[in-house]
Amino acid sequence: MNKRIILLVLVTLFLLACNLMTTVSAPTELPAETETPQPTAAPTSTPEPTATTSPSPTTPLPVPGIPVPEPGTIAYDFVANVCEAQWANSVGYLPLCPGDLDNIAPGYVTNTEITFAESTTAIDAPALIVLPQQGGVNTAIFGIYPPFEIWPGDQFRTTLACQGDAACNVEYSLEYFDAADEYQTPNWQWDHKAGDGPQSVAVDLSSLAGQTVKLVLAVRDADKDPSTDYALWITPYIYRAPDAQPPSAASEEADNTPGVISGQVDMPSAPPYMNDPVVDESMPVVVVFFNLDDGTYWWIQTSLTGHPYYQMTVYPGSYHVVAYGQGVGGEPYVAAGYTGQVPSCGQSLQEVVVGPNAKVENIIIADWNWSCSGDAYRPDKPVDVPLP
Repeated sequence: MNKRIILLVLVTLFLLACNLMTTVSAPTELPAETETPQPTAAPTSTPEPTATTSPSPTTPLPVPGIPVPEPGTIAYDFVANVCEAQWANSVGYLPLCPGDLDNIAPGYVTNTEITFAESTTAIDAPALIVLPQQGGVNTAIFGIYPPFEIWPGDQFRTTLACQGDAACNVEYSLEYFDAADEYQTPNWQWDHKAGDGPQSVAVDLSSLAGQTVKLVLAVRDADKDPSTDYALWITPYIYRAPDAQPPSAASEEADNTPGVISGQVDMPSAPPYMNDPVVDESMPVVVVFFNLDDGTYWWIQTSLTGHPYYQMTVYPGSYHVVAYGQGVGGEPYVAAGYTGQVPSCGQSLQEVVVGPNAKVENIIIADWNWSCSGDAYRPDKPVDVPLP
């Protein structure tokens, strides 16, 4: 009799356990859309952030090389303030921050201190994990951060990577709402896919100095398969030098002491007729420094400074640095630009910011338009700038 009672109790407990089990429904597809609207309302809920995990390998191999912010230089931390932002997809706002891995249809965001990048890179640093929405077209995810005043010299810095072993293929972008609440999409974009490796980027925000803007971290699907687009923003933050001054003080005490830009022109990647060692080691070129603040330009020929090295004194400001060399056939000249990227072929020109009495060194001009099918934008050579 006691054995039967014990058996009955066990059966009852088993049935109760079965009734408590739940299942997670599959994500529903969001309505299709034709464009990315601008959000107009705040999220319905912004609970305190907690760290969660998404796909990652089981046997990570730590790899160093992720830049670490210098002490005292973080003016704004995008990871710490993850849920101060309004997170949205291309049709509306996400319901939760941090997100729910059991409901990734509208998109997903969370913060973490430890994760993996590009399958084998162990990341022991603050990071955002984001995933675009899973239905419709133009799938994307946007983090719209609170208003923030930009100071002279401020930079946006981060490292980009696919999260864990996810086969992401995305476009990262830094965008913003200006003081008039108009949405702006400057050319601060980076394509990234699994296998590219962690990609560190820096954006000079000097053009926004004195303005209060709402910065937006955007990730867009690039191959119409958002299911694998788990993407990382590693240590995204606003860099501000410890001795930086607010816009009002900076304008009152502007220092116009010239600075120096120096570096070299990468001749091995130039057209063959320009770097033939049998002829003349390599042809000299002219390097032009385009001032983006006032439209002026300065130039120097490398034949005068120990080709292929150059050094130029310029006034403080933001510059594009471009080299021009002798053309061949019907081409009057060929051009190469400084992009700050490796490989650099076809990349956008990188702004070189020169402060008062500052030295900006190792600016390597390597992106020759002849090797990029001629489609990398380079400014035309000014007519009064002679070729060597």
